[in-house]
Amino acid sequence: MRVLHLTTEFPPLIYGGMGTAVGGLVAASAADGLGVAVLLVGGGSIGYEPASDDAAAGPGPTRVRAGGVTRFEASHSDALQVGLEIVRRWRPDVIHLHTFWLWPLARDLRSRTGVPLVYTVHSLDRAEYDVGHGPPECMAQWDVQSDLIASSDRVIALTRSERELIGEYCPAARGRVRVVGNGIADTAGARAAAGRKRIGLHPIVLFTGRFVERKGIGDLLDAIPIVLRDVDDARFVLAGGHRGSTGDEMARYWAPGHVDRIQFTGWLSAEEMSAWYRAADVLVVPSWYEPFGMVVLEGMLHGLAIAAAKVGGPAEILEEGRTGLLFPARDPIALASSLVRLLTNPELRRELGSAAAAEVRETWAYARVVRRVRSVYEEALTSPAARPAAPR
Repeated sequence: MRVLHLTTEFPPLIYGGMGTAVGGLVAASAADGLGVAVLLVGGGSIGYEPASDDAAAGPGPTRVRAGGVTRFEASHSDALQVGLEIVRRWRPDVIHLHTFWLWPLARDLRSRTGVPLVYTVHSLDRAEYDVGHGPPECMAQWDVQSDLIASSDRVIALTRSERELIGEYCPAARGRVRVVGNGIADTAGARAAAGRKRIGLHPIVLFTGRFVERKGIGDLLDAIPIVLRDVDDARFVLAGGHRGSTGDEMARYWAPGHVDRIQFTGWLSAEEMSAWYRAADVLVVPSWYEPFGMVVLEGMLHGLAIAAAKVGGPAEILEEGRTGLLFPARDPIALASSLVRLLTNPELRRELGSAAAAEVRETWAYARVVRRVRSVYEEALTSPAARPAAPR
């Protein structure tokens, strides 16, 4: 089976959790024996060497190859022409779309070629507005995303709660929604971090993500002074912000009191972020709306004790009191209480981190996730909307 992924993010071009998730799924699918290609739209060249093997060489769309995956690149203006050429030459069995901005492209590719379409809902814009209190632009974009959900041969929701929201917002799609969470790949560095004793004199609380309201960054900043009154030796590292942002820029905009205990790193590479996962003692995820939460898996993989808002992905991934602590969203006092409990109890941190590290490797390894995604592809191939592809 061959699968063509359509995306606007692909490592190392990452703006958030979606880019990390797409990169991991593509690599794991290739390792599992699926034929995999990526059409990256609007990303420009991101530094891979040109392909030299027969499968990716020759005339046609610009392509590069790394890790057994062929990546094609196109601007938004020529994406349809490039996509049609890829389908004509490479003959995918399924198109897997990861962002609703590319729905017009995916719609035209399917209508002209008959290749079935699978769409992963990495985030619902209407829920971003209703639950995450996002900007009005979320609702302005909802018509595009809802049309995509209603039209796809199969829809992948990352969690059960997301499946319920999709069913509420798009009732006609209910029978075509399947729940398949993101996966994660193990690393030697993560295994070493999960196995070490975290006995630093100044425990580190790590937050990572985009600095937007729905990620709960404001609640965390409100909670930090409360925590420091009880745990005056704690340190807070706030990683991320906006792609390309520096730590100084984020500090100038967001810094409250106690800035000597808060470090803003700015946007980090994957390697830099991994170093902070290895150094931290606690991961905090205070989101208002979280469709999945790749950061939760990453924290678990490194054996961190996690305190997360009881919403969406974190509430389904973590088990209260065994693999993490859950607190009500939009409640800085409850958030602070969970952090104080962890920071003042090294043994609890160790127990939660150890259980989380074992759980993530048992449940969320990519080998399991790819099998579930493959079954969705097989269903899509039997969809009435799908037409048989021409022989290769």
